[in-house]
Amino acid sequence: MQQRAFKHNDAPSPPVDWVTLLQTNASVRLVCFHFAGGSAQSFFPWRALCDGACELIAAELPGRNRRYHEPFCSSILEAAENFAQTFSRLPSKPTVFYGHSLGALLAYETTRALSQLGQMMPQRLIVSSRAAPVKLPSSIGLPVLSDDALLNYLRDLQGTKAEVLENKALMDMMLPIIRSDLQLIYNYQHQLSPFLEIPVDAIGAIDDVHCPLEWLLGWRNVTRDKFSLHMIPGGHFAPLDSPNWVLDTVRSLEAEFL
Repeated sequence: MQQRAFKHNDAPSPPVDWVTLLQTNASVRLVCFHFAGGSAQSFFPWRALCDGACELIAAELPGRNRRYHEPFCSSILEAAENFAQTFSRLPSKPTVFYGHSLGALLAYETTRALSQLGQMMPQRLIVSSRAAPVKLPSSIGLPVLSDDALLNYLRDLQGTKAEVLENKALMDMMLPIIRSDLQLIYNYQHQLSPFLEIPVDAIGAIDDVHCPLEWLLGWRNVTRDKFSLHMIPGGHFAPLDSPNWVLDTVRSLEAEFL
């Protein structure tokens, strides 16, 4: 299907289904990449906080929500190429990429895909709750992909309500999505080069046993620019539940970008 260019005077809707525009009317753009089993809807609670502060766009993999009937992606690189093609059609605007867990790898590889396309890259990459793709195997901290192991993994993460985990119909729908998303990480083969040329910020949660501080430190090895690590209270989903650090970072960069 022919994809049209996205112009400044167009209606505020993304050109293809790989992204969802959640908040507009701002000079700086924040693009969020969801975790395994997540979707664009995972960032709906951020809309009010972004109002007037930054444009909010949520990337979304196929096979869920409005994309439920589309086939799953076969690799992180395939997804990154599609995301990059989408972002290359958006109007030029100072942009920050943020990815949580699986989303950290998607945001990172999308940044590199944009560079390979010769397109404008984000001015900053923020990642959270995901081991750096350097030296460690991509599957570190992940469960085997059986139903029982996935359910136990979700309980340990404490990001899914007990009534949802106990709802067989819901889990019959969700487990294939989560399994496919985790398979992307299992199949991921990191290539160290090219290095990023933008600052990278990593966020970890103090009580997140699935991604300890030492696993996050490796993100300093993916960029030639500045690196910072910020630890916050809470478990695996704390960076999503407390987005102010991400949003404050975006706001603090507005003067620099503009």
